[in-house]
Amino acid sequence: MNVSDIVGEIEKNFKAEIKVVEREYGKKKVKQSTIFVRIERGNFRKFVEFLFTLQQYPHFSVISATDLGGEVELVYHFSVGYGDFNGEKMVSLGVTLPKSDLRIESITDLIPGALISEREIHEMVGVEFIGLKDTRHFFLPENWPEGKYPWRRDETFPDEMLNKLYETWREVDKNE
Repeated sequence: MNVSDIVGEIEKNFKAEIKVVEREYGKKKVKQSTIFVRIERGNFRKFVEFLFTLQQYPHFSVISATDLGGEVELVYHFSVGYGDFNGEKMVSLGVTLPKSDLRIESITDLIPGALISEREIHEMVGVEFIGLKDTRHFFLPENWPEGKYPWRRDETFPDEMLNKLYETWREVDKNE
């Protein structure tokens, strides 16, 4: 499936903002296309399920999170055509969540490999992934204060909290 076919299918099935970026890579200047799609939260899950119509198992890479002030933007990075020589197309799916309602459906039931990214975004930004069963800390220590999110612009870190974090890291280093 080529880029214009994928874009056509997206346009046919979704009201979305779409932008295609083409870059050349490597010595042979192989062209790689990325399809950037911005979608409303209400269509998010439907769009991820749609990716399964393009490839039986779309390849999930990571979720990027950006604090935009009053909102948090999540960008899910996928590829379709994965495994086909020069057939891989990147699809980056963006959705914006207001900070007053940082909730979105988990995709771990569709793509179990999204677990680590969802846990990371949950603890670092404060996004609640509806249906995410494992919300334990992944990077921060277990004694990290509830409701404090280090990647948020509006977060402030009192010295005592930073000292607690450094103490935890020193303790881990001693035990290794």
